[in-house]
Amino acid sequence: MIKRGWVWLIAGLILGLTAGLIYTWALKPVAFYDTYPPLMREDFRADWVRMTGLAYGNEGDLARARLRLQDLPADEIQGILTQALDTAVDSGRPLSVLQRLAALAQEYGADSAAVRIYASDEVLLFTPTPTLAAIVPTLTATTVKPTPTATAEPTPEPIPHVILPTPTPLPPPYVISETLKSCLPEPRIAVSLTESITVTVRGRERQQITGLPGREIWLLWTGGADHAFTGLRPTEGLGYADFSVEPDQLYNIYIETPTGAPVTTLKIEACTTKEGKSGWNSWLIILLATDEK
Repeated sequence: MIKRGWVWLIAGLILGLTAGLIYTWALKPVAFYDTYPPLMREDFRADWVRMTGLAYGNEGDLARARLRLQDLPADEIQGILTQALDTAVDSGRPLSVLQRLAALAQEYGADSAAVRIYASDEVLLFTPTPTLAAIVPTLTATTVKPTPTATAEPTPEPIPHVILPTPTPLPPPYVISETLKSCLPEPRIAVSLTESITVTVRGRERQQITGLPGREIWLLWTGGADHAFTGLRPTEGLGYADFSVEPDQLYNIYIETPTGAPVTTLKIEACTTKEGKSGWNSWLIILLATDEK
């Protein structure tokens, strides 16, 4: 038989649970209401600004973005949008998203390397270079019957043959200094632009290799193109830029403009790491600037 003390304990628990449910569900239920962004907690405000920036980057509705950021401190918006832009660059967001996000950050007074680069960047439209066949109209051979004339026309004098000198081709602005290949789970192509400068150390001049920031690197493949700027990852070097790529694909690398002959062509193929794991070969191409740039 159950003791009387246990009976009272169980009854008290049931009555307390019932009274609590009645109070929270009937007498004073939880009320939900819309809050005002400036009244949010600091970490919630940061999430709000970050999501607003990314939403504007994707949808391009500036009026809605301004309304969402209304009455928030401008200095707080600057820092959060600058960090959001850096994160978007590192994660490989589309160029249109980076441009809008940079423009929004610039509107609120942000000024960083990424903001200056992408806020002033313009989308390039690729127009194929016309070939000679497209410029010169096709000539169709026809038979022309001579028209009889009363007098014979004078024979034209032959045009003297002039031999033009063959132009000497200029060296490319960049040459490949080193090519490094590795085997990684996720394939990447990285480019490092460098130049040789003269420095004076203890009264003696010597050559020093340094990175070139702010240069545009283009990656073109069948059906697509992508570009990046050097210097946005200073821990890897001032002239460093990299791309996430797809396996079993040929990629052409261009510097500054995606025209003419590529600097090099790379193929992403399967490989095996030293530990025996499957991966994809990844490349680091180190380019050295020549004097003729």
